[in-house]
Amino acid sequence: MVVVDDAVVVAVVVVAAATLVSGGLSVVAGASVVVGAGITAGASVVDDSVAAIEVVGSTVDAQPVSAIDEASKGNQRLSPRLRCGRAALIPLKPMSRRLLVVGSLLIMGLAACGDTAPVTEADAQFILSQDFPLPTVEPESPNLPTFTAGADGIVVEVTDSSRIIVLNEAIAEIVVSLGMQQFIIGRDATTTLASLANVAEVSNGHDISAESVLSLRPSVVIGDTRTGPPEALQQLRAAGVAVLVAPEVWTLSALPTRVEMIAGALGIPRAGERLVALTQRAIDDALRGVGAYADVLRVAFLYVRGTASVYLLGGTGSGADELVAATGAVDVGALNGLSAFTPLTAEAIVQADPDVLLVMTRGLDSVGGIDGLLALPGVSSTRAAATRAVIAVDDDLLLSFGPRTGAIIARLAELLNTFSSDT
Repeated sequence: MVVVDDAVVVAVVVVAAATLVSGGLSVVAGASVVVGAGITAGASVVDDSVAAIEVVGSTVDAQPVSAIDEASKGNQRLSPRLRCGRAALIPLKPMSRRLLVVGSLLIMGLAACGDTAPVTEADAQFILSQDFPLPTVEPESPNLPTFTAGADGIVVEVTDSSRIIVLNEAIAEIVVSLGMQQFIIGRDATTTLASLANVAEVSNGHDISAESVLSLRPSVVIGDTRTGPPEALQQLRAAGVAVLVAPEVWTLSALPTRVEMIAGALGIPRAGERLVALTQRAIDDALRGVGAYADVLRVAFLYVRGTASVYLLGGTGSGADELVAATGAVDVGALNGLSAFTPLTAEAIVQADPDVLLVMTRGLDSVGGIDGLLALPGVSSTRAAATRAVIAVDDDLLLSFGPRTGAIIARLAELLNTFSSDT
């Protein structure tokens, strides 16, 4: 990075602001400046005193220097055009040259990250939830009571569907697509649909708090076979709450069963039939389009959580293997006979040698973005790393088999085709 003193930094900010005002960029100046180093010219400006500036969209906002390391990881979900390369150390000698050089680099960097900059091969390709709104079917008036055998074998009686708690992202999507969003009063922490952001959370991950659930006075709670702990479910049932355990879904063929079970339990079976038909049409359309893509690529699904030191390679039954196969590509973990999630070792990923890496957006964030991912042991030696071929899918999309699955398959196939040797 480039280090300058306060006087020079202030001058640079003034020059940058004056030069870029016509492009709609704004600069909030503090005592020092930080600009993403690899933007174009590979330079950053840093003073150890108080403030820093980071490009976000077309605005440059101030933040404390103590946050630089965290901010440098980037929010990989939001602005693919703005993700840039590693910082480089560029020494500046004479004071008389600092203003000219640093000012030029700052201006070039901001301009390069402006709205007109194209996505380069240095960027991961992103599939974001905001681009795939949930389809909905015509609502149906519930016909209650219902009696439904859950995936745990317990028959559940539902007499009231006006206060629903959903304990899984895919289940939440189904309930919303069935036209029942207004009746959702609680959700688990893994349910991140933007439309449910203001709905109360009742869990830590998949572990629910019975007290939190009961405080919302639900009429029905819908989870899946991962929902727990069992004692919490027993406590809810003992309190008279209808608790439906739906099946997990990791394949396209199993998707209708879950939709039909949930719709039937809520007393809206015809809405469930319509949603199944709508979802299947989208999947069929996507599968028909796959033949138009040129090359068969080898894809590795990596489940990574750098902050928790979790590094897994997906295999048969991960869910991602089904989506990859649907695009006409090959899941290397499944090809090599790996189980759903296998510890990622340098030897395993080098042997698999994928053309493309498939990850979740939060996982990509957790390892410091595309550079951090490609620097992982073994990953750095793959063909995917050599071409920086990374596709990141929002966590609430990739493995949530549901109404948006067809659209995800079609988009994933399109992005894989961009890495084809024939394009």
